[in-house]
Amino acid sequence: MARPQLLSIPERLDANPRFTGRGVVIALVDSGFYPHPDLMRPKRRIKAYADATRDEAVADDFFTPRAASWHGTMTACTAAGNGYVSGGRYRGLASEAEVVLIKAMSSEGKITGKNVAHAIRFPLRYPHLNIRVLNVSLAAPSNDPDLAEVEAAVAEVVAAGITVFAAAGNTPGRPSRAPASAPEAITVGGLDDKGEREGDASLWPSSYGTVRPGLDKPDLVAPAIWVPAPMLPGTLVAREAVALFQVLSVLEELSVEQGFSEQKQRASHEERSSVNGLIDAVSARINRQKYIGVDYQHVDGTSFAAPIAASVAAQMLEANPELTPAQIREGLLATAAPMPQFPKIQQGAGFIRPRQAVMWAQQKKQDKSVAVVEEGALE
Repeated sequence: MARPQLLSIPERLDANPRFTGRGVVIALVDSGFYPHPDLMRPKRRIKAYADATRDEAVADDFFTPRAASWHGTMTACTAAGNGYVSGGRYRGLASEAEVVLIKAMSSEGKITGKNVAHAIRFPLRYPHLNIRVLNVSLAAPSNDPDLAEVEAAVAEVVAAGITVFAAAGNTPGRPSRAPASAPEAITVGGLDDKGEREGDASLWPSSYGTVRPGLDKPDLVAPAIWVPAPMLPGTLVAREAVALFQVLSVLEELSVEQGFSEQKQRASHEERSSVNGLIDAVSARINRQKYIGVDYQHVDGTSFAAPIAASVAAQMLEANPELTPAQIREGLLATAAPMPQFPKIQQGAGFIRPRQAVMWAQQKKQDKSVAVVEEGALE
């Protein structure tokens, strides 16, 4: 059956609820986006929208729910959604951060290295947006002529003080592609925690390997399955979810009546079997479509592991705004938990631990304050 009680990411990862990315701006590069209520209500947290494939963004592409927009909308809400439509239940770790959404797929459905590099460099062109974290949940084609340009863009952005996260990919045994292959990117592979806080965790089958001599990816892993994310309102998928749950509710009520109502008890064996068969069929469809309600699905892939890691960085920056990209990398890897039953090349430093990463950031801030006081005492 469906999983209506799927835990939110903050619950599963035992995150400190005090830190929600307040004051931090996260940019996300993806195929397309839609201004979902989880990012727009009760106040608008979308700071800007851009299209790296055009000279100017087209408003209709953004404000109309389209098939190309679901992936980016879900990655953005995985990182920074506040779960508004779910009453706050399915929120991300950085539920109060602002976001900048950067579309990198053309209207023809193509992703090129040139456009990805252009999208990654967006924060450099608009420094007034104060972007501190950038997540990329797509990759340039393996035969693209501009792969080196994509990696160069990552290096430039990190040098400017912006921490870059990239999805490792979902092809086990094959090295990650750009931008995840960039040395400066924090490349995130997948964890399967069974959707539970203390589940019997294993690795999600994500890309891994040596991208060049001396450089293995991913750097760490985060949940890549059972990740709740909102569906695009009005789309066929969303309409199907509403219809299925309505039908299931009616069928279950009918089934109960057949057991307790004198009139319904007279229903034939064939009628009762028909109702039970329909319940099984509708439940199977809900399961297959990964619906966890009329507004949310659970999704999988490293596309969603990466923004989870990016949202932890936003928490760290809320706790200590002076952290550099190198320090954020250091803190995330130092506090990750290795999984000794799996090879290091598949998991990097291990699975991400938000609470410990934030504590590391706070300690770094405290250590600096102590050092300043001691230096002043010597003068």
